Amino acid sequence: MMDNRIDVRFKRTWDFFVANAGGLLLGSLMVLLGFFLIIPGPWFALNLLQESLVCYRRGRPVRWQAVWERKGTFWKSWGLALFMGIPIVIGYALLIVPGVLLSIYWLHAPVLVADGRGPISALIEAGRIFQRRSDWAAYFLNWVVLALLWSLGGLSAVALVLTLPLAFVYLVLCYTDETGPVVIEVPRLEVPV
Repeated sequence: MMDNRIDVRFKRTWDFFVANAGGLLLGSLMVLLGFFLIIPGPWFALNLLQESLVCYRRGRPVRWQAVWERKGTFWKSWGLALFMGIPIVIGYALLIVPGVLLSIYWLHAPVLVADGRGPISALIEAGRIFQRRSDWAAYFLNWVVLALLWSLGGLSAVALVLTLPLAFVYLVLCYTDETGPVVIEVPRLEVPV
């Protein structure tokens, strides 16, 4: 279950970032380039998030080339950007509080899409995950950490290159802590004795 121990989660985020700094930083540069070109922006971002999730689960290094190699996520990324982004932007325009509430309510939606769900299904499931919780304060604290990372990224392009992968990894850890570990079956090698 996702707790409010953000210090431990951020330490794990930092450890994963340091271990995969090359792939995450180059991937972040590609994501920023994608947003500069507009069309590939959400697609590159979802692919880097998906690569971070897969690498965290399997314990393998992050490959920055995965940012453009996953062709099947293009429409999902744009679906999520529109179905999640437009209501949140409208919510922020309506005196900020509705936008914050939607951001907290849909906290796990991007990682759910990265985990294979469709955009609408991910929004619905993110809402269900939030509703199952008895303490929304943990969501709020984790949202504050993500908001601070994004705010720091707004200071300069260099800061954004550093905070983008940190935010993605922190979001992945929030999701995996909430949904529990995924058991990945690895074939056992029989060693003759």
